[in-house]
Amino acid sequence: MTMEAVRIDFDKETGIGPADREGAFDPAERRLMEDLQGNILKSHGRGHSRHLFVRFDSADSADATRRDRGRAWLADMADRVTTAMKQWDDSRRRAALFAAAGFGPLGVSVGLRFADGPRLTLDAQAGLFGGSVGAGLGGALFGGTAGSGSDRGGARPDPDGGHDGDGGGRLVDPEALLEAELARNPSDVFVNLMLSASGYRALGFTRLPADEAFVRGSRDAATLTKLCDPPVEQWHRGFRESLHALVIVADDDPERVQRTAEEIRADLLAARAGRVVHEEAGKVLRLRPNGPAREHFGFADGVSEPHFLAKDVERAKKEEGHSVWHPGGPLSLVLAKDPGGDAETGYGSFVVYRKLEQDVPHFDAQRLRLARALAEADGRAEPHEGDKELAGAYMVGRFRNGTPVNLPATAAGVDAPIPNDFDFSGDQDGLKCPYQAHTRKTNPRGDTVWRFGGTLEEERRRRIARRGISYEGDGTVGLLFLCAQADIAEQFEFMQDRWCNDVDFVAGGVDGKPSTGQDPVVGVGSAQTPTHWPRKHGVAGEKVTVSLAESVTLRGAEYFFVPSRSFLRGARG
Repeated sequence: MTMEAVRIDFDKETGIGPADREGAFDPAERRLMEDLQGNILKSHGRGHSRHLFVRFDSADSADATRRDRGRAWLADMADRVTTAMKQWDDSRRRAALFAAAGFGPLGVSVGLRFADGPRLTLDAQAGLFGGSVGAGLGGALFGGTAGSGSDRGGARPDPDGGHDGDGGGRLVDPEALLEAELARNPSDVFVNLMLSASGYRALGFTRLPADEAFVRGSRDAATLTKLCDPPVEQWHRGFRESLHALVIVADDDPERVQRTAEEIRADLLAARAGRVVHEEAGKVLRLRPNGPAREHFGFADGVSEPHFLAKDVERAKKEEGHSVWHPGGPLSLVLAKDPGGDAETGYGSFVVYRKLEQDVPHFDAQRLRLARALAEADGRAEPHEGDKELAGAYMVGRFRNGTPVNLPATAAGVDAPIPNDFDFSGDQDGLKCPYQAHTRKTNPRGDTVWRFGGTLEEERRRRIARRGISYEGDGTVGLLFLCAQADIAEQFEFMQDRWCNDVDFVAGGVDGKPSTGQDPVVGVGSAQTPTHWPRKHGVAGEKVTVSLAESVTLRGAEYFFVPSRSFLRGARG
């Protein structure tokens, strides 16, 4: 759909905004970004977060005064949430710091020295984004992660504490400088606010965002059956009753996250609007310091997300290529009209929240089972590490460093961009990347075209924008899974039900072909289905059959809508 009111094409995949950080937004785009909350078009990119789940007092009373207090609290939060425009503006300042320390995509010649105090001297010309590095520091890295996808340059520590011919001062490790400058120039703490359907009802709003699944909710019997979710009674206690709102507080400093979360909790109580009834803490895990994010099973995470900003699309094209797979996504993939927001700029996004507990020892045991089967098929009594690595890549669809299992090896080092410009057209028999592999189930990359006669555009409309973060606590670890989309039923629920859980997707059960099996990472309900794996990578012939038990368990879920800032401002009525 083309939104003529704001003159923005919501269906183009080239992204909105300038193609580099130094460019300017079109006035209509800027108005949209100023009304839209952050963490939708791009991840907030912070290392620590707190998730505050709220219940409004008005839910347990017909008292209009309580309802009005809840609405007033929403209105007050309008000035606290981080907008998409604020996220962008902050990123321009902080990007200079990361680039100067040798992290990030800009080509920078830098001198890093400490004399009387930390100083930054830049001699930078246009890099990948085509703009010069600005002097302002602070703010938030707009999505992405510090140091991901680039070589690490800059000065290195001198074991003698000095440097010949430096004219005073000493060279500093770029990581040390980065940490010092982040402390001296702290970014604003990131804040998101979203409401569930029950939250809208508790505050007396009658015009809910239009989405059947959102209105139905995550605890509805139809939802539980459709997704093969466990009964609500088996969820963690904090998720068993309906949750009205979620406030996400995020920053690179966990102490600042905690302080801000406590301030919001106190403000909610002082306003007599409600209370925080549950809380989760998230922390980004990394494959290596300043490297790509990973999840608890040890695999690179957050890979191949659709980009919605022109600068991100252009960066992905240059770093990863785009001859086979376009890295962009249309705004209509994640944005939906906010019925209570501004007529022109009021948009939000539907968010699926799922607490997924990961049983790491069990996953490792399943991976070893598959590795043993591969070794035995090769005439060896015991598997070696290569078998385990291949087994894991078969299960996930990528090796732990993010390299797709269906692509040939290259001489690229660990800091090279993770490949994303590929599809499965050269592996329609599933001899390199099994049909059931997690990344092939969740992003078939054209499989539905040759298999079902659909269009690639239709398939790409199923994509979601993941915004999750890992957690650990109470003796368990896992993922606080969040994804943004414009239609929960047609995106997340379709993906989980029709792709991940379906043992015949993408090529099983027809013309005598054996079932594909469920997704071995997040698939649910059919773990005992005989599952077939390539005996030799890329070689046609007999396959090994190994059914893998589930290692991920749902511990709680809720459906939310991230409203526009204009809705929040007008919440008082």
